[in-house]
Amino acid sequence: MSTATALRPAYREPAYLRYLAGHGTSLLGDQVWHIALSWSAVQLASPGVAGLVMTVAAVPRLALMLLGGALADRFDARRLMIGSDLARALVMLLAATLAFLSPSLLWLVLVALAFGIADAVFLPAAGSLQPRLLEPAQLSSGAALHEVVGRAALLLGAPLGGLLVAVGGLPLACVVNALTFGVSMAAVASAKPRREVEPSTERVLASVRSGFAFLRRERVLRTVILAALVINLGFVGPMNLGVAILSEHRGWGSVGVGLLVAGFGGGAALGALVLLRVPLRRRLGLVVAVAALAETAAMVVMALAPTLPVAVGAAVLIGLGGAPCGVGVRTLIQARTPDAFRGRVSSVHTLCSLGVAPLATGLFGLAVGAFGVSAAFLCSAGLELVGAALCLLVADLRRASIEQG
Repeated sequence: MSTATALRPAYREPAYLRYLAGHGTSLLGDQVWHIALSWSAVQLASPGVAGLVMTVAAVPRLALMLLGGALADRFDARRLMIGSDLARALVMLLAATLAFLSPSLLWLVLVALAFGIADAVFLPAAGSLQPRLLEPAQLSSGAALHEVVGRAALLLGAPLGGLLVAVGGLPLACVVNALTFGVSMAAVASAKPRREVEPSTERVLASVRSGFAFLRRERVLRTVILAALVINLGFVGPMNLGVAILSEHRGWGSVGVGLLVAGFGGGAALGALVLLRVPLRRRLGLVVAVAALAETAAMVVMALAPTLPVAVGAAVLIGLGGAPCGVGVRTLIQARTPDAFRGRVSSVHTLCSLGVAPLATGLFGLAVGAFGVSAAFLCSAGLELVGAALCLLVADLRRASIEQG
C-alpha cells in the first residue's frame, strides 16, 4: 500500500464508510427499540415496572458481552455482526406480530431478553472488525468518525422511536426497526477487512480467561481501560441524570435540561469533527489525561454555576473534552491490541463504557440524596481527576503512540 493511501483519513476509505453505515444504523435501531420498549412497558404496567423491564432487558447484553468478545475472536467478526442483525430483525418482526395480536407484559419481557442476547454479540464483533478496515495511521481519524456516527445515532434514535410509537404504536416501531437491521446487514456484508485473522481454537470460556491474562500482561492497555472506567463513572451520572436534577434545583426547568444536553452534544460533535482533521498519533495517554482534566474543571464550573448560560458553557467544554478523551482511548486500545485479541479486548472496553452507565447513574442519584447536587457533581469531578492521574502516573502510557502498537 502506498504512503498516500495509508495516510489518507478514514472517511475516504469506502469499506470503512460502509462498516460505519451498518454500525450506525444498527445503533439507531437499538435506540428506537429502547424507546418503544419503555413506552410499551409504561402502557402495559406502571413506571416502576417499566424501569424493571428496562433493567431486565439490559442484563443479557451486559452479562454475555465477554462471551461475545470471545466469539468474535473465534469466528468471523463480520458474519457475527450480520448474524446479530438478522437475529434482531427476526425478533423485531416477531414483536410486531405479537404487539398487533395480543400485547402483554410477559411477551414484552421475553422479546427484550431475546433482543439483548442477540445484541451482546454485535458490539464486540464490531470492535474487532473496525481496526482491520484501516491502516494504523488511520486509526485516530477512524475513531473520531466513529464518535460522530455514534453520537448521531444516539441523538436521532430517541426522537425517531418516539415518532414511530406516536404514529403507529409498537408494531410500526418494530417493523421499521427490523428494516434498520436489514440495512445494517447489507452495509456490513460489503465491508471487507484488509487482512484476515487466524481464528482462536480455544473453547469460549478458556478464551475469555486468556483474554484477561493478556490484559494482565499488558500494563498500558490495562491502565487505559481502568482509566476509561473511572472517567466514565465520573462522567455518565452528571450527563445522564445530573443535568435534569441540576436544572430542577436551580429553577431552570425543562428548557435548562434541553440547553445543557444540547451544549454537551454540540461540544462533543465539534470536538470529534476537529479530530477528523487533526488526528491523534503521539502521546495518546497524555492526550486522554489532559482531556479528562479539562472535563474535571468544566464539571466543577457546572456544579457551582450561578446562571444557566455559565452552566451551558461548562456543558460545551465537557463535550469538547469528552471527544479527545474517547477518541484517544479508542485509538490507543486499537493500536496496541493484536488482531487475535481484538474481540475480547473490545468486549472489556465496551463493558467498562456501556456497562457502567446504570451503576454510575445510580451512584450519582445516591450521592445527590446524601450530599446535595453540587457536592455530587464535585464527587464526579473527583473521579475524572483520578482517571487523569492514572494516565499521568504510568510513564509508558503518557508516551504511548500509534507507532508503538
